[in-house]
This record gives sequence, C-alpha cells and structure tokens, in this order.
Amino acid sequence: MSGDTHVSVWMPLYIGDYLKDTGRLSTVEHGAYLLLIMDYWTSGRLEDDDEQLARVARLSVEKWRKIKPKITSFFALAEGQYIHPRIEQELHKAKKNALDAKVKASKAAAARWKDHSKQK
Repeated sequence: MSGDTHVSVWMPLYIGDYLKDTGRLSTVEHGAYLLLIMDYWTSGRLEDDDEQLARVARLSVEKWRKIKPKITSFFALAEGQYIHPRIEQELHKAKKNALDAKVKASKAAAARWKDHSKQK
C-alpha cells in the first residue's frame, strides 16, 4: 500500500461491534480507549510507554496505570508497540479504497484530456 495515501480525516466506528466489545468499560475507560484508537488511526501504532499513552488518553500516569490492563487487553503487544488488529484491518481497507479512488480519478482525467486534445 502506498505510504502517501492519507486516510486520517475519518475513521469508521462500527457502533454495534464497539459496544459489544467494550460493554464492561467505565466512562473514563471508554474515553481513554477511544482517544487511543483515534491516535492509532492518525499516527500509527502505539508505543509501550506509559507517559505517552497517559498523555494520549488525557490521564495522569497514575490513573492510566490503574486502567491500563483493561484497555491494553484490546491490543496485542509486539516489539514494544501496541497493535490493534481491527484498526489495522480497517486502515488497510481505507488506504486501498483511497488508492483505488486516486487511480480511478487519474484514469478519468487522462481520458478527458485525451478527448479534449482530439477536439482541437
């Protein structure tokens, strides 16, 4: 997938799936989790760094550490990074769709210019 295909303007949120998976989170935990997955969507995988994660979640490090086990259970930890399988899947789809749209638009523009040059 092309690295220059940006999809950070929007992020799909499947409400039924989200609520099914997060039904046992407190309000603070929901807020922290949503902020983390939004940061993941726009900036990439999350580093295993409590200070950075607390900052993204807009919590004190102490409060973050209390809820961390519950929140990080939604992620896989590999090589010092938290990976969210569903977001990885959705990012891949979004980037593919954006790339497909870009290719389609380029082909349409090329066809228009070709037709335009024939008219001269």
